[in-house]
Amino acid sequence: MVKRKKLIDSPASPTIPPNMDNSALSIIMAKLDIMGAQLTAQLAKSEQLETSITNLRADMAVVVNASAKKDEIISRHTEQINNCEQALRSTSIRILGLPVKKDDNAMSILNTVYDTILHPVLVAAEQKGELDAPFPSRRFLIDSAFAIPAKNPASCPVIVKFSSAFVRNLVFSYKNDSLPKMPDPISHRMRPKFAIYEDLTPANFAHLRSLTEDPRTTTIWTFNGMVKFRVKDSEVIYRSRSLTDTVDSILKIKPAHPPAP
Repeated sequence: MVKRKKLIDSPASPTIPPNMDNSALSIIMAKLDIMGAQLTAQLAKSEQLETSITNLRADMAVVVNASAKKDEIISRHTEQINNCEQALRSTSIRILGLPVKKDDNAMSILNTVYDTILHPVLVAAEQKGELDAPFPSRRFLIDSAFAIPAKNPASCPVIVKFSSAFVRNLVFSYKNDSLPKMPDPISHRMRPKFAIYEDLTPANFAHLRSLTEDPRTTTIWTFNGMVKFRVKDSEVIYRSRSLTDTVDSILKIKPAHPPAP
């Protein structure tokens, strides 16, 4: 009884019912020891798990950083390849509105391009003193011309490749002065009968469309594949130098951040 009294009076020992014998106490203490050991093991596992999570986060940061560098390299190479592809089209144009069908033969399309587009341009250039007559033959000036299938089978877009960039530039310089115009059915203003554009790569064409769809852009065009545009209430000419450019990035407008909670 003296030993049990000491256990009851000790502040560090659990309260034991007076009728509990030593064997029952031993069983409880053994279970407490097991639970303590299990708790210690769980804490150790928790510390190991926390260390593993920390290491995984560090590894993930390394992977994300390496992935960002790879994405940057891929983006740079994509730009370089696109620029090379655009350079290969430096003597080509795209014409809309010509009476050309997709089944027309190559010589027929070439003759239509020369008679309808190129010859009037050459005459205008001669009148301005930029070109001397007689002109080179049409087969010398035009390397190739072919139609692209379209919804309107009677008027397909035509891709024309000229013998030199000089000839192509003559078309862009004199098309407004030498080619016919017609009233626009919507605005009733006079507009060119034939639409003539640079022959853009798919990537540059998609980029042009994305900038065109921004409601802030007004006049928009391309020069050697580079997109240029004006915005509302401004005469400043902005240039896009990358396929990843947006109107915001070109105008240096920072994205709006949501308010802090």
